[in-house]
Amino acid sequence: MIEYLVLLFLILGTIFIFVASIGLLKMPDVYLRMSASTIAGTFGVASMLIAAVLHFRDITIALHVIGIIIFLILTVPVGAHMLGRTSHIIKLKKWDKTVCDDLEGKFDENTREFDCNNKDNKDNKDNKDNKDNKDNKTDNK
Repeated sequence: MIEYLVLLFLILGTIFIFVASIGLLKMPDVYLRMSASTIAGTFGVASMLIAAVLHFRDITIALHVIGIIIFLILTVPVGAHMLGRTSHIIKLKKWDKTVCDDLEGKFDENTREFDCNNKDNKDNKDNKDNKDNKDNKTDNK
């Protein structure tokens, strides 16, 4: 019975990794490729590691696999996020059918930071200028 579970998790992992590889080849831009590869790749590797635990039935292997899966779940999204931000900063071409870009106009070239607190970066600068002018008037009195 365990052999069938091992086989099930191996096939499931293979399918996830296969879907991730197809996503890398077929998706039109880097953002969609990243999404397909990180999600499906993580689930694929985790499924294959679970199959290894079921096959060997050893507590030390199980503990190692749990650590590896936790490490993957914590680091893969962070890496994808960093790649996505970098792709946006260097202005990689987006897919023609991209509907919304939430970070458009939010990156300040001078400070090299994103300003995502307000909806419109221009409004944020105007508000800051108005606040500075009010502070100057108060200081002069």
